[in-house]
Amino acid sequence: MPGVRDARSAGQSRAERGWPSRHSDCEPVCRRGDVSPANAIVLITLIAIWTSMAVLARREYVNVSAQALRLALTLSVGVTAALLSWSVWSRPQPQTSDLAQVWAGARALLHHQNPYDAVGPGRAFEWPFPLFYPMTAVMTLVPLAWLPLRWVDPVFVGLGFALFTYGITARGLWTPALMALVSLAALMTLQTSQWSLLLTGAALVPAFGWLLVAKPTIGLALFAAFPRWTTAIGCSVLLILSVLIWPTWVADWRATFSSAPHVIAPILRTGGPLVLLALLRWRRADARLLLGLACVPHTTVPYETIPLFLIPQTWPQAWMLWALGLLAYGAQWATGPYESQAAYWASGAQWIVVFLYVPCLILILRRPNVWSDPAPEIGARQQEAA
Repeated sequence: MPGVRDARSAGQSRAERGWPSRHSDCEPVCRRGDVSPANAIVLITLIAIWTSMAVLARREYVNVSAQALRLALTLSVGVTAALLSWSVWSRPQPQTSDLAQVWAGARALLHHQNPYDAVGPGRAFEWPFPLFYPMTAVMTLVPLAWLPLRWVDPVFVGLGFALFTYGITARGLWTPALMALVSLAALMTLQTSQWSLLLTGAALVPAFGWLLVAKPTIGLALFAAFPRWTTAIGCSVLLILSVLIWPTWVADWRATFSSAPHVIAPILRTGGPLVLLALLRWRRADARLLLGLACVPHTTVPYETIPLFLIPQTWPQAWMLWALGLLAYGAQWATGPYESQAAYWASGAQWIVVFLYVPCLILILRRPNVWSDPAPEIGARQQEAA
């Protein structure tokens, strides 16, 4: 497969397995402590972006509407994330991003090859696992598949951060959900090019709801919280198109499940069944979100906790969730080393349930069981009638 093999030979493989590390072909390797010209440009650009944003935020000096300020913040966050991602991936890394497998699958599809035959151990695109993502994710990335991976990562990350920012600021610019952007979960999303910010934003912005089917487990949890006909129709269309393009992909995808024993619903972890108490507040979007995330199988790691930042309604609650995310990660590190990778995954998931899911449950149970507006309950505390 030319597209995938070319990327591998260009230094896009895992260094720890003896293959060349990932790096930019046009940028020399900098010694520790050195600041490359490219990173200096990134720093100057970020200073310019956020200085301008600070001026816009002081609207007594600039005549700008709330919508324009929202768009400016969205653009600033997206460009910042893209630049930081580019800075990460322009230097040698021990392994490629998680997005690399989907990118390789999209390139295979463009060459009329089965993505599930192209990605995995000993295959055209060397990867330690089979392609765990559904064809809907592969098709979502097809528009970017022609780009080199070192550019796909920043574009994807920037779009995810931007869409999330735009979605959470629908009711107010300075919403507690903004804490997600500076959380450990967001940092890991940026470093590994994950989908969590993109999907959470898609659940909040109806025009992008079709993206939820790209990762149907997390997507289902988000849809349970924020159901819309436009989202259901868009997801159905993409699903039907994927079957028409590659009729056997569902069977190929299901065959990879046995290679992912770490993909377990959080509700099966110790303390997880407590989340079922969220059913007492089933009318609430935040309760359905927490319950959905607890019940769908997924890799319970920090970057998948991004949707939980939609639950806090005040800044102290958001700060608490931010701190608990660090505490959960610290507890996982402190209880190591682990005998196996499976034990490492299990420990991380267990601490996330204890330090993130259970506190979010407590927040929800303290709220009345009333129907939520289809838009997320973020920003200022709403006036609710019991």
